[in-house]
Amino acid sequence: MEHKINPSKNRAKLSENPKVAPPPTRRRRQSRRPKKLQESQLPMSVPPTAARYPWKRMVANLTALSVLCGFSALMGGGAWLSYQLIVDPNGNKLVAQFVPGWSRLPTGSRDSIQTLDQIKASVRKLGFITGEPLPLTVDKSGDNARADLLLPVLVERTVNAATVCKNPCRQIVELRVYKRVQLPDRDSEKEQYFQLASSVNVEGPAESFVIADLADSQSNDRASNQSLPLTELRRFDGKAPASGIWFNVSGQLLRGDKKIPYGQVVRYNPSQDHLISLLDWTSAAGQPPNWQQIVKAQNPQLAIDQTVGLEPKFTLYQIGPRKFVPNPVQLTAISLEEFALNDETYKNGLRLANSGLWSPGLNVMRSAKIKAGQNWPAVAQAQLETIEFHAKITRAQAIASWASPGQQVLAELIDGRWSEALQVFEADPSNSHEISTTLKNDGGRIMNRVEAALRVNSADADIKAWGALIVASQDGTREAMNWLSRQSDTDSETRSRIRNLVNKLEEAVSQAQTLEDHKSQIMGSATLINNINPAEWLEPEAKNELKLTGEQVWYQVQVASFNDGSRWVNSPFTDVEVTSFPATQVKWLWGRLGLQADPKIKIEVATANGQQRVAVGTVKAVQIQDGSLRLLAAVDKRS
Repeated sequence: MEHKINPSKNRAKLSENPKVAPPPTRRRRQSRRPKKLQESQLPMSVPPTAARYPWKRMVANLTALSVLCGFSALMGGGAWLSYQLIVDPNGNKLVAQFVPGWSRLPTGSRDSIQTLDQIKASVRKLGFITGEPLPLTVDKSGDNARADLLLPVLVERTVNAATVCKNPCRQIVELRVYKRVQLPDRDSEKEQYFQLASSVNVEGPAESFVIADLADSQSNDRASNQSLPLTELRRFDGKAPASGIWFNVSGQLLRGDKKIPYGQVVRYNPSQDHLISLLDWTSAAGQPPNWQQIVKAQNPQLAIDQTVGLEPKFTLYQIGPRKFVPNPVQLTAISLEEFALNDETYKNGLRLANSGLWSPGLNVMRSAKIKAGQNWPAVAQAQLETIEFHAKITRAQAIASWASPGQQVLAELIDGRWSEALQVFEADPSNSHEISTTLKNDGGRIMNRVEAALRVNSADADIKAWGALIVASQDGTREAMNWLSRQSDTDSETRSRIRNLVNKLEEAVSQAQTLEDHKSQIMGSATLINNINPAEWLEPEAKNELKLTGEQVWYQVQVASFNDGSRWVNSPFTDVEVTSFPATQVKWLWGRLGLQADPKIKIEVATANGQQRVAVGTVKAVQIQDGSLRLLAAVDKRS
C-alpha cells in the first residue's frame, strides 16, 4: 500500500534538547518500511556497492593477506640469513655480488684466512706445488704496502710432446687470487694474512692447434690432440688495457730446432674478484702476444704474430663487451673475411688483402672509403687500419737492400710491385737463374697473389708475366704459354713480350746447368804478392776464407782471356761488371770461368835458381775493375 506524505505539512520537528527522543509517530512510520530502514542502518565504513559486488571485497582481503605474508617472509629470511652468516661467514659471498664494493663485508671464517706459508702447506697436502706468486694491485696505507697475490698452482706430469720442459714437467693447472686481509686481533706488520677470492683452471692448447699456422706444418707427420703444458706466468705490462689486470700463461713447443710459443690470455677483474681465461694463442713467428694501438679505439689491440718468412700476418683482437657480470669483456678477432659493406670496391680490397697483397688492397680500400663517405662503417675502418698495418711491413721489405735478386724479387712480389720485380729479372742472366729457383720453390704464395690480382685487374700485363714465369719455372715453357692463353684481355703484343721473358728464363736455367759442368780454361800472367786487402776481393760465397796456411803464398793472376763454355772471351771484359747483386753475379762469373766445377789453376812460377816450374793453386776470389779481371790464388810453396 502506497503512503502519500506531504513533506511540507507533516515534517516532524526536532527537539531542541538532543537527549529527547523523537516522537513516537516517527518510529512507527519508520517501522512500516523495514527494507529501507535495514539498508540505512548498515555500517558507514562499507559502501553500498560492496554488498552488490562481493568479489571486490574478496580481492581486497587477499591483497592484504599477501602483503602480510610477504613482510613475514622477509623478516623470516632476514633472520635466517643472519643465522647463516653467524654459522658460516663465507655465506655473504653471494650477497656481496649485488652490493657496491665499498659496502662489502670481509668473507671467510678464521680457518680460511691464512698466511702465505700456510696456503703453500695446504696446497702441498693436496698433492700440488705452488709457483712464484705475482703481486696484484698495490694500495699503500701508511707505512705498510698492501698487495693481493696471484698464485699459480702446479703439478708434475709426464708429457709426450717435445716441449721446453723437463720430464716430469711442472705445469700450471690452476690460478688463484688471494686477497690480503687485516685482522684486528693479529699483528699485520709481522704476518700478512690472505683469503682465497677467485680461481680458474687452465689447460694448454692441443699440439695440432699450435703447429696449424706453420708453413706446410713444417713436416708431414700428424700432430696429436694432446694438451701441451703451461709452464710460465707473466703479467702484461706496457700498453695493456687499464681495465682489469691481464696475464699470459705460456709454454714452448720444440719443432726441429725452432721453439714455438703458445699459451692462454687470462684477465682478473678486481671489482668482482673474478679470474677468467679468454683466449688460446700460438705464434708461428716465435713471439709472445703484445698489446699495441694499431686500430684507433679506446683500448689497444692484442697482436699475435703469425709471420712466416717474408709473409707478414698478425691476428688482432679487440676488447668487446659481453653479458657476464663477474668479467664483462671478451676478445674478438678483426676479421678480413666478413663483409661489412655491400660495395664491390670494398670487397675487392678485402680480397686482395686476404691473398697477401696488402699494399694494393690498402689502395682499393681507401678508394672504397672515399666512395662510401658518411656510410663507412666502424667495422670497415678497423679492417682498413689492419690492412694498413700489414702494408707498412711489406712496403719496408720491398724497398730494403737484399743480398740476392731472388730475395729482392720475392719481397717486391709480396708487396704487389709487379713492374719493379720484372726490372730485376731482366737486369742480368744470373738474376734470371736465381729468380727461377725462387719461383720453383714457391709453395703457391705468389701464384695466389697473381690470381687474386687478375680477378681485380684482368688486363695487367705485368701480373700475367709473373704468372707465366711461375708456371714456366715449375712446369716448363709449354705449360706457361697454355696458362697465358687461358687469360682474358691478352693482346698479341702482350703475348709476344711474355713469350720473350719465358724464353729468357729458359736460357738462363739452361746456361746455369751448363756452367755446373764447365771446367776452367784461363790464360794470363801470375805475380807473387805478399799482402792482400780482403775488402778488395770478391768471393763466390761469403765464407771469409782469404787466409793462408803456413806453407802457402798468394799469387795474383791477370786474366787475358777465358772460355765460358761456349766461346773465348778476351780482355777487356766489359760484360762481367758487377752491379746491384755482387754475390749472385760473382757466383755466376765463377761458373763462366769454369771455377765452379774445379777451382784449381796451374801457374808458372820462378824457382830460386831462376828456372820456371808449374805450380797448382786454388782460386779464392776475383777482382773486377774497369774491364780488368784478376784472380787471387793460394799456392803451396813446395808444389
